[in-house]
Amino acid sequence: MDEMTDISGVERTLQNVEMLAEAGPDRVEDLEKKCRWLTFEANQTIVDRDDTSTDVFFIVSGRVKVMDFLGKDQEIALAELGDGASFGELSAIDLSKRSARVTALQTSLIASLPSADFKKLLLDCPGISVMLLKRFASVIRTLNTRVTALTTLSPHQRVYYELLRMSEPNPQGDGSWMIHYLPKHEEIASWSGTRREDVAMAIGHLAREGIVGRKHKSLVIKDHSKLQMLLNQ
Repeated sequence: MDEMTDISGVERTLQNVEMLAEAGPDRVEDLEKKCRWLTFEANQTIVDRDDTSTDVFFIVSGRVKVMDFLGKDQEIALAELGDGASFGELSAIDLSKRSARVTALQTSLIASLPSADFKKLLLDCPGISVMLLKRFASVIRTLNTRVTALTTLSPHQRVYYELLRMSEPNPQGDGSWMIHYLPKHEEIASWSGTRREDVAMAIGHLAREGIVGRKHKSLVIKDHSKLQMLLNQ
């Protein structure tokens, strides 16, 4: 999903950052003055695993991908974040090395806030601290589910898991489910911790069994219960 986006007219403000919703306008304006404002192009690395930087980052405009690696070269996606999201809080809090790589998926405007200012914000605004704890809890639960999937499911089942995760009920109400814009095989492989060839073979098998079908850029899951059953075998 490499995109060139014109961000020249994007305002340098933190008013739309989700984390700062409980901070007053004056406090947000003060934080804006403390930030470095950085522009990253698609595929450019913002932070890398084991970096020693400790700033927290706010996505003012754009989209980024958070990833780790299985072994030396097998990429596994952890999250995609867009406008108003933040990342880098762990290193900003404990001053340890970065635990993941974050790259821009499209041209992005990022505000970088020093660790000391971020920790002072957490002390001054307990509501933000509680919100951050809830987010960490959600991340831990999600990662536990991902780890279970990666360690107990076959490569094809991991692909099925991702297809189910990305799908939603067909708005036509015919009982089918849809992935309205099916990602490239490389992207699905990244999310499922598999290879591109595994993705192609898994989707090909589902198509031959009549469980899925293509419709333009969408994937229609015709038999959602059968796909769920294949995942749980």
